[in-house]
Amino acid sequence: MHLACALAVLLLVLEDSLSDAEAIAGRQENVARSNWCNEHRTLHRRMDSVEERVEKTVEHLYSEVKTLLDTMVDPAWHPPLGTGNPTMDIFEEDSR
Repeated sequence: MHLACALAVLLLVLEDSLSDAEAIAGRQENVARSNWCNEHRTLHRRMDSVEERVEKTVEHLYSEVKTLLDTMVDPAWHPPLGTGNPTMDIFEEDSR
């Protein structure tokens, strides 16, 4: 009879330790899942920030290109032709 009681107590202890181990494993799994979710959110925030910077850079470059094209098309930008002075070749070697 004492042997049966001892076995019953041993089984209860083993069940408790197994359920404790399962609970610990479950908590660790929840912590791992939570960590993964936090990393995932952080990654998306960083990607959103990079996307915003790229969009602002593209808008800025578009504006710069538009300004340059407008400047090139503007007739006031073109130098006057026929100033009356002879032209000089700046790459020609000085023969003096």
